Amino acid sequence: MRLWMILLLVLGLAGGYNWWVKRTTVDDSVANLASHRDSDGFVSVEMPGGTPRNTVLVLAPPNCPSEQAQRAEALVQALQAQGIPVQRGSSISFDLMDPSAEQRAALDRTVEVFKQGAPAVFINGMGMSNPNLAQVAAVYEKTRR
Repeated sequence: MRLWMILLLVLGLAGGYNWWVKRTTVDDSVANLASHRDSDGFVSVEMPGGTPRNTVLVLAPPNCPSEQAQRAEALVQALQAQGIPVQRGSSISFDLMDPSAEQRAALDRTVEVFKQGAPAVFINGMGMSNPNLAQVAAVYEKTRR
């Protein structure tokens, strides 16, 4: 009987520790994004591989009737109507060999933006989840060279 009590106590402590570690990791990644956010709500990120400069990359599920996918499609159409180059995608990849610590941190921010939900928008080294048209257009103009 005493062995079972000790085992339950150990399992409870291990479960609590596991929950705490996961919670602080999520809090740290949210804080990391918040500390790199600019006035437009975008954060500095590592651009996904193959994204042309001065092109807005909108990531969302393809051919999906969800609200997120519909917002992404509306954003793509509004950007095209304003003459802003836009590329639609549903996944990200990176072309980095032996990234520096700064690049790894930017990669982590990119993944966090992507994980926050669709549409994830990336423009010239900046990224944001679910921005509106005005935010995207402002960042596009500000970062275009």
